[in-house]
Amino acid sequence: MKQLNAVFGRVNLREINPVGEKFDPHQHQAISMLPSEKEPNTVINVLQKGYSLHDRVIRPALVTVAKPKDDQA
Repeated sequence: MKQLNAVFGRVNLREINPVGEKFDPHQHQAISMLPSEKEPNTVINVLQKGYSLHDRVIRPALVTVAKPKDDQA
């Protein structure tokens, strides 16, 4: 595993694991939205990590996003 990570570092292949970050449609693919106490459009769960090569996304991260709260109660 250490050798594989070393090779990834040499060729500038980077893992995208955005838990707690704001949703970015350029790097993430939203699979679902769930009610949450977190701020709307925040990634609350990563279903599949993404990868970028030289700052270009080769596979977006599949994520679950926090749903905005409905004020109509």
